[in-house]
Amino acid sequence: MEESLVVLAMLARIPLTDVVVYSSKVSGGYAYALKHTGCVMVKKKWTTPKIEGYIHGDYKTVNKDDYMLYNTAHRSLDKTIDALGRKRVEENVELLKSLQRRNEERCASQVTMPCPKPEGVEWEEHKRLAKESCYFQDFGCGHACTDLVLADHAEKEWATIYN
Repeated sequence: MEESLVVLAMLARIPLTDVVVYSSKVSGGYAYALKHTGCVMVKKKWTTPKIEGYIHGDYKTVNKDDYMLYNTAHRSLDKTIDALGRKRVEENVELLKSLQRRNEERCASQVTMPCPKPEGVEWEEHKRLAKESCYFQDFGCGHACTDLVLADHAEKEWATIYN
């Protein structure tokens, strides 16, 4: 995913700080479920041998057009990376990963996710804080903190990403 975000930033000539994401749905955590009433636990990914067999057999056959589209997009991304300069893209991927870590470290304790409600906090107060922290439900959570944490880097970055 980082390669795609870096290529997007380089092609659009926007700073990497504009494509830093704060993950709101992590296995073991919670997510807001539209079709359910409230929060659901995000379970760790797992499959059975029977499911694995299906994914590598019939599923691939039934979804061959999707796989062809994915492979075409992947080849196109690789060609774009070569055109931009693989070394430059790799350096920017490492920079993006560093920015993501910095964002996670500094914002994790300051972001109020809609799920779950912490002990000792009134529900209405929690909802208000979560609404301020996220663009919508559990989308875009932490955007204000991310903007503050990465603001100082955005100006410096313009000098390095395009050279």
